[in-house]
Amino acid sequence: MPHSMVNGRQIKAGRALLGWSRKDLAERTGVTADTVKVVEQDAVTLEALASTRTRLCATLEAEGINFLNGGGMGVQIVPKDEGIRAQDLNASNDD
Repeated sequence: MPHSMVNGRQIKAGRALLGWSRKDLAERTGVTADTVKVVEQDAVTLEALASTRTRLCATLEAEGINFLNGGGMGVQIVPKDEGIRAQDLNASNDD
């Protein structure tokens, strides 16, 4: 799902699934906890917050959060396994 379609409630839900505080997400993303709060309160995905939203989403996705926008907006956590993730497959790890 494009980060431009992820709203603040989804980011907050993703953070909650990981058991992270605003401060935890802020530190991992390189923004302030107050900035995370502002983005999480953004229910309409304001364009002015786009780059910060993208950074927050990327951080959460790296930890297994998947943002959904099918029949309704949602968030799910995809368990990390010990194998290679699909996006990391390449010729160097064919063995």
